[in-house]
Amino acid sequence: MKLNYCGILKTNKKVALNVAIILFVAFLFIRSFFIETDQKVFEGGLKNIQEEQFQGIVADKKFEKFNHNASVIYLKNTTKVAIFGEFWSKIMIGDSLEKKRGETIITVYRNNEKFILDNKEILDRFKK
Repeated sequence: MKLNYCGILKTNKKVALNVAIILFVAFLFIRSFFIETDQKVFEGGLKNIQEEQFQGIVADKKFEKFNHNASVIYLKNTTKVAIFGEFWSKIMIGDSLEKKRGETIITVYRNNEKFILDNKEILDRFKK
C-alpha cells in the first residue's frame, strides 16, 4: 500500500511539473509575440515622431478628453499636433512651430527667439 501511494505521488509531481513547464513556455510565447516590450514601444514612438512633419503658428491648445486627455496643439493652418505634456507649458498661443520629417526636435520661434524641444529626450526617459 505504501509503495502504491509513493508511485501516485511521483506521478502527480511529474504531471504538475509538465503542466508548469507548458504554462511557462506558453507565457514566454505570448510575451514575446503579443505583449510589446519597452524597446518595441520606444522604437514605435520614435518612428512615429520622426515621420511627423508640421509647420505653422499655434492657434489653440487643448486637452482632448475623448483621447485619454491628450495634450494637443492646433495650428492656424488647421493642423492638429499631439505633443508630450511636458511641452504643454513651454508652447504658447502665437508661437511659430516647425518639425521636419526625420527629426525628433520641434523648433519654437517666439518674439525673435528660438528654442528647441526634443521628443527623443522624453522617449529616452520612458526607456529607462
